[in-house]
Amino acid sequence: MSHEIPAAGMRRNLSLDLLAALGVGVTVVVVSTLLPTVARRAGIEPAGLAALASAPFVANVLGAFSGGIGPRTPRQLALLRALGAGALVAVLIVPIPAVMVAAAFAFWVGIAFGTPVQLRLWGAMYPDRLRGRVLGVLGAGRAGAAVAATLLVGVAAAVTGDLPVIAAAGIVGMLAAAAYAGLRARLSDAPAFSARGSIRALTERPVLRRAVLAQALYGGGMIAAVPLYPLVYVDRLSLSLADVAVVATLISVATTVSFVAWGVVSDRIGPRAVLAGGSALGLGSLLGYTIAGDLHTLWVAAIAAGAASAGIDVGISAVISDNTPLESRGAAVAGWSAATGLRGMVAPFLGAGLVQTGFVDLTTALGLCAIATTGGVLLYLDNAGAPIRLGAHASLRESRAVRRARLVLGAATGR
Repeated sequence: MSHEIPAAGMRRNLSLDLLAALGVGVTVVVVSTLLPTVARRAGIEPAGLAALASAPFVANVLGAFSGGIGPRTPRQLALLRALGAGALVAVLIVPIPAVMVAAAFAFWVGIAFGTPVQLRLWGAMYPDRLRGRVLGVLGAGRAGAAVAATLLVGVAAAVTGDLPVIAAAGIVGMLAAAAYAGLRARLSDAPAFSARGSIRALTERPVLRRAVLAQALYGGGMIAAVPLYPLVYVDRLSLSLADVAVVATLISVATTVSFVAWGVVSDRIGPRAVLAGGSALGLGSLLGYTIAGDLHTLWVAAIAAGAASAGIDVGISAVISDNTPLESRGAAVAGWSAATGLRGMVAPFLGAGLVQTGFVDLTTALGLCAIATTGGVLLYLDNAGAPIRLGAHASLRESRAVRRARLVLGAATGR
């Protein structure tokens, strides 16, 4: 479906979208990478790290109800994301592990409940044939902000301490979220959907059913390993926060570079090939953490993790968009988040529980996570070999609106 969008309007939307993405990039890297390390230094047990790791997936499951209570306009999206980022300030006011977990959960609720309307906005603001490239540009902006954040964290933490840095990231996220309020799009009212309706919107399409199964295994193994990474950083390698920030920086740099490339691959070959390639790199990253005995091995694993993250992000958004009409897109992405979130609620406790109870050591637990991840990679590879659905990206004709959009996107990205 082509959108008759004036070039100036698309340029404005893309600029605001990028500004908002910068705030998301800063806050996500702090919550997902640095907050667990700070919490571990504060004495949180592996079970607490598992709670931090499961927080985004609990939020995703609750996101299945966003059709009735979630944001429906750009202004509501801006308010929700600002409140979620603002919750990070609480860790400075009450610096205890329980508050850290609660603040992380509030942040992830803002992300999960805002995603359905955000995907619909993208469908209304940008032409279908540019979907992969737009997602790549926005993802690169988000990851680039994460790079800047991680570079500054080590310096700032040495001067102000860890907790003020986390609170400052929350304030940056609040300010950047205001950009969502300025987005302009002809966004028709989508019918409200229930939790059951969101799952139905996803599972009635065979391509999406297969992708969900693959992501359940791949993501399950990767997520189970997340609470074990701080143990690698702190317990096995005794890294400083500055060392962890370097690892996070490499992840973010690799993500930034990879996003645009994955977007081009998605438009030219299809998102299922992107998911297959991204998941294979993710498995390589997990194996790197499993065997890591020094910081240099973690650097290689971090680069693979960044490229994998970009591929999975672009692939999921594109495969859902390619296989659902605009009016059902919010329900489908909420269903995806809920379906994959269920395993995310459990998986972190499995990995951390095995180590905390002494049933296996850290290396063995990571190896078990890699086995589950391998199953998901194989399913993604099999799905990529299925007959490719002819979606919007397969059209042989290019409308005037799409040609204008290409010029705008090129000007915005300097390409």
